[in-house]
Amino acid sequence: MRIGFNAQIVSGSDAGVATYARNLIKHLVAENKNHEIYIFGSPDFISLPEDSGSRVIPTSQIVNRGWKRILWEQFVLPAKAKQCHVDVMFYPDHTASLFKKTSPVVLTIHDLAFMAMPETFPRGKRIYKTLAVRQSVRIADRIIADSQATKDDCTKLLGIPEDKIKVIHNGIDSYFKKITDTVLLANTRKKLGLFKNIILFVGTLEPRKNIIRLIRAYAHLCKSMHLEHQLVIAGKKGWMYSGIFHEVERLRLKDRVHFLNYVSQQDLLNLYSMADLFVYPSLYEGFGFPPLEAMACEVPVVASNVSSLPEVLGDAALLIDPYSTDELTAAMSKILSDVEFSQRLRAKGLERVKQYSWQNFAAQLLKVFEEINVG
Repeated sequence: MRIGFNAQIVSGSDAGVATYARNLIKHLVAENKNHEIYIFGSPDFISLPEDSGSRVIPTSQIVNRGWKRILWEQFVLPAKAKQCHVDVMFYPDHTASLFKKTSPVVLTIHDLAFMAMPETFPRGKRIYKTLAVRQSVRIADRIIADSQATKDDCTKLLGIPEDKIKVIHNGIDSYFKKITDTVLLANTRKKLGLFKNIILFVGTLEPRKNIIRLIRAYAHLCKSMHLEHQLVIAGKKGWMYSGIFHEVERLRLKDRVHFLNYVSQQDLLNLYSMADLFVYPSLYEGFGFPPLEAMACEVPVVASNVSSLPEVLGDAALLIDPYSTDELTAAMSKILSDVEFSQRLRAKGLERVKQYSWQNFAAQLLKVFEEINVG
């Protein structure tokens, strides 16, 4: 069987979906024994072992975002897939090539936030994604959902039959583990301008991440206890983010809330390793990588009790109502003041992340391809 993989998203990007696709390519190639895999993307960002039975079908330029990527996926990719005689085509990011279906299609839906919480997206982005996803799931032969919560949204919001959707939980890269090198951590702390003690959030600055309530809870915490911790927010600006900075100004927290924008993979690992608490009060997630990455680095986690997060995190995190600032404040205070409780969460977190394996994901996905090809 010849499997096609749309890998354009990995070109020059470190976003969550790019990380998903990059890990999947690595482990699909490693797990595959019987099939040819054609990976459509830039060879500058895709490394394959020799004799892997896989090939990169190169593109002449990086088109990982915007209209260039959309046009490439809709008109260039189908022609390339046809030339390679692929038997199954896999799309790792919501949308497929809509105008010319040359083979059975497998499509990943990570989440439907743009439909479930439309008010948290810019109008143009929301309209495009809704139209493209509706058409994509219509032509897809099988849909991969990151979680049962996402599957439930697919059936409710898109009317997709349950038997068309396969839930496969994502993996967590073994790269994420606690750094104990005190010199390295001290250098990172100095380079990034951090306090000795930090509370950490990682994610895109956008409304559904609920960062404004996190800042308010942090302000309450500063007033209610002698808090030496700095709130560190690491993530790129997404959209509708100006209110986040206004809230910091309003609460006079400029000296205590530190924005880092994008950080390198090594700096991210160091941030997790030096954090005393990781907080993820997101209003909606299809899976949620950051809290699991924090757990892998032995950080106690406070997270929302909505969408996929209870399913993914289980009892290894302290789950709260993300709409309640008081509940978020109390949970943060509990972990920072109760050493024994904090240690129990660290231990539970380390056990929890063992459930999430990219090897397992790749093996299950290969079975989906084989079932479709036989069918």
